[in-house]
Amino acid sequence: MVFCACVLAFSASAQRFSVGTNAVDLLSLGTLEAEASIAVSQHWSFHVGAELNPWTWNAGDQKTQLQSRQNSYWGGARYWPWHVYSGWWWGADARYSVYNVGGIIKRDTQEGDAYGVGAYGGYSIMLSTYWNLDLGVGLWGGWTNYTRYACPVCGTRVEEGTKPFILPDARIAIQLIF
Repeated sequence: MVFCACVLAFSASAQRFSVGTNAVDLLSLGTLEAEASIAVSQHWSFHVGAELNPWTWNAGDQKTQLQSRQNSYWGGARYWPWHVYSGWWWGADARYSVYNVGGIIKRDTQEGDAYGVGAYGGYSIMLSTYWNLDLGVGLWGGWTNYTRYACPVCGTRVEEGTKPFILPDARIAIQLIF
């Protein structure tokens, strides 16, 4: 009953908030992702989000273990030329990630902290009054303090240091707009 009253109250005013999740991240070895945003004007919205992947696949097997473990956090803004939560958008954010990735393409593993900024663009398709499909691509880059190991299990250090990075990012997200 309370939920219905809240939905009816929000439907009478402009939709200012969204929550959603990115299916592309879920396909990346089960990474869980959530993002929330608030519209601050007709053309601008602020976003915060987090990703979590605690999984290790084939744990303990030196030949087949793989992981893309991470805790990532970001905050940023989007500009919407037509209207917030509808149509084309572009945005930027600041990001921080603690990660351990290895065994996926090569046997070596890298772990560390990454921090930087991202630039993105995309299109948000209104599926109904409350649901959007949000599509986007971008890049995020910055610096990482890392340690590289020979394999996911052995613990043999190969290299460590600080280096720049640039990574692609994509989103196919379902969003609840309220």
